[in-house]
Amino acid sequence: MPAAPKTSQKLAGKKYVLLGGTSGIGFAVASALIEEGASVVVSSSGSARVEEAVRKLSDAEQQFNADPSRASGHALDLFGPEVESRLNAFFAKVGPIDGLIHSAGDSLDPLPLEEVTYQAIVERSSVRYFSVILAIKAALPHLKPHSSIVFTSGTNADQPIPGLGIMSGLAAGLYGLARGLALDLSPRRIRVNAVVPGATLTELFERLPAEVKNYLLEEASKQPTWRVGHPEDVAQTYLYLLKDDNITGQTIKSDSGKAIGPRPGA
Repeated sequence: MPAAPKTSQKLAGKKYVLLGGTSGIGFAVASALIEEGASVVVSSSGSARVEEAVRKLSDAEQQFNADPSRASGHALDLFGPEVESRLNAFFAKVGPIDGLIHSAGDSLDPLPLEEVTYQAIVERSSVRYFSVILAIKAALPHLKPHSSIVFTSGTNADQPIPGLGIMSGLAAGLYGLARGLALDLSPRRIRVNAVVPGATLTELFERLPAEVKNYLLEEASKQPTWRVGHPEDVAQTYLYLLKDDNITGQTIKSDSGKAIGPRPGA
């Protein structure tokens, strides 16, 4: 049996798609992949954000004496009933890939149960849940054997946030999705895992409603790491899941230690 490549070289020369890769955690993952020698294709709903992200990634490549053509991107709206056709067209442009990372998200406005409607549930689910499944389906013809898929859930699956009960259900559903698709796609030699970030200082975090953001900041200050996460921290969890060929069907937390509870005396 040939020796496995060194961990530091595993991602070099490979090509990854990052849905939601123009800001926050997704952009941090894209930057880390560039540093590892991989090529990236990032997406966002706005073309200006895609262009800006590609420019920043290309500038970063020059620091590593790398080929600036390793970063590219396309605008892609993951919301709405036309998302399937958009995803199919997107992956047709991208071509063969070694992995898919889905970190796209949207706003987390509190929604009391008394105000829930069918349409509200659909809207809350579109980007964070439906688009994950549909993106994986659209990517399948383009994923090489031994590819890796990593998507994003949330700590509210285990530790709900007041007013965000629907989002807790979606996050828990993504836990099950990682396990189910890992089994379904194993005959194709494709691994599937999920990352569960805790409170992380991203652009989306800064746009949260004040009551939600303050709650998360207060909770993070009580955790064993004493701080909120940074995108560059969490990005390493995604890279680990891309590199470890022996892991599939797992949800890995990068959550300031929230899963084990507040630190003593907090």
